[in-house]
Amino acid sequence: MNWHKHCNRTATMESNTKLTAVLSAMFLLLLMASSLPAAAGNINMQFNGTPTGDNYSGVPSYPYNVSVNGGPNQWMMCISYREHISGGETWKATVTSVGSLDPNTYLLDYEAAFLFKMAVADHGADSDINAAAWWLFEGVPSSLSPGAQGLVALAQSQTYSKGEFSDVLLYTAIPGSQSGGLGIAQNFLGTTPEPGTLALLGTGVLGLGGLLRRRLRG
Repeated sequence: MNWHKHCNRTATMESNTKLTAVLSAMFLLLLMASSLPAAAGNINMQFNGTPTGDNYSGVPSYPYNVSVNGGPNQWMMCISYREHISGGETWKATVTSVGSLDPNTYLLDYEAAFLFKMAVADHGADSDINAAAWWLFEGVPSSLSPGAQGLVALAQSQTYSKGEFSDVLLYTAIPGSQSGGLGIAQNFLGTTPEPGTLALLGTGVLGLGGLLRRRLRG
């Protein structure tokens, strides 16, 4: 066998193997990106339980485990007290950044986002926070604890500006899309991906893209 042809064929096979690995890695990164929360539009949601068991007078409170478009569970805060969901239930929802809304028209959403950030900060330890959000939207529970009453007053006393809470997403359930039999699914607040996560993802895609170009030139 011609030694040069054998070497060229081996080098080509190695190059193809590396190219396949690069393409596979890029596919995985794109798959990760597709599982991140959307910024707008309709999405699929699934309720997968309450990981910490936190509750307000026996009613589950933040955090709820909710999956978006089949992605990993996210900790979200339920802002609908009268609506109900069951474990494993699925539904469709519209998703909008609270910061994109007009605070005068959507003041309750800004107040709820203010409370949501507090719930995220304390990892759901204070269930009064979620109760205050329920009360803002629906006036229930009718008998709020003094702590929850104070939180309602605190949220209502704030001054909000458009663009604030741009990292908070409002998931509004679409009536009739729920799989369960408990009525319209609940509405939720969740967070957008951390800036560090997005930066890491972007860096990975750019790095793989550069490697791919080098392999193609080689």
